[in-house]
Amino acid sequence: MSSVLPLAPSAPARAVAAPALLWKQADEDVYVATVDDEFAGYIAVTDSGYALHSAHAEPLGVYRSRRDAQDALHAHLAPAAASRPRTTAAGRRRRSRARTHA
Repeated sequence: MSSVLPLAPSAPARAVAAPALLWKQADEDVYVATVDDEFAGYIAVTDSGYALHSAHAEPLGVYRSRRDAQDALHAHLAPAAASRPRTTAAGRRRRSRARTHA
């Protein structure tokens, strides 16, 4: 005799939020961002404004305020958060199952 378990309802879809950035002032004119203790980018104060750079030193623009530069890095990282693999409660990567149709 086989017992059939009812399917559990699927979890509601969650919107992928941009990662939470932690900013620290590294020097008088340098601010550093991290995400989960990983370097995420930096702002260098220049004569022309707040120069934003990615974690790979890629220039991302010069902004009028530090807050504008911080917001720009947050927006820059948002697509990366959406492409990160989702994890289960145990911390393992969730795998998708390929479906075939006959």
